[in-house]
Amino acid sequence: MIERKSLSAIPMLFLAHLCWAEESKDIPGPAICASQEVMECKPLEGCARVSVEDIDGPRFISLRPGESNILVTLAGGRHETTKAKVREKVDGKFIFQGADEADAEVEDGVGWTMVISEEDGRMTITASGEEVAFVIFGVCTLL
Repeated sequence: MIERKSLSAIPMLFLAHLCWAEESKDIPGPAICASQEVMECKPLEGCARVSVEDIDGPRFISLRPGESNILVTLAGGRHETTKAKVREKVDGKFIFQGADEADAEVEDGVGWTMVISEEDGRMTITASGEEVAFVIFGVCTLL
């Protein structure tokens, strides 16, 4: 298990690479993000902390500047590609948004938003489908 204090250098590496990208609306270079904490929310049940394995959620997310396709490595080991239909930079945050249809592996389509702080690389993902929503917290760094 990775201790929380060992992750403290990751945001600083992200910040160091962002200094020259002030005017860009996209990440300044290839980045990798890792999920750390997951919340699952359902009507009338509320929200509960779950593991990324419990929902076969994204363990790692790979981003490249200027590319709409995002490579996701799921907790079960599968690799998938999703498409960001929106890529913006707003108030010091990189924002990506998209939607994925149901398929043989996923029973319900979802809409999602991923926000990455330019300041420290912290990431928040929200994804919602029919009668379920997920909030995933993590961290990103440039490669």
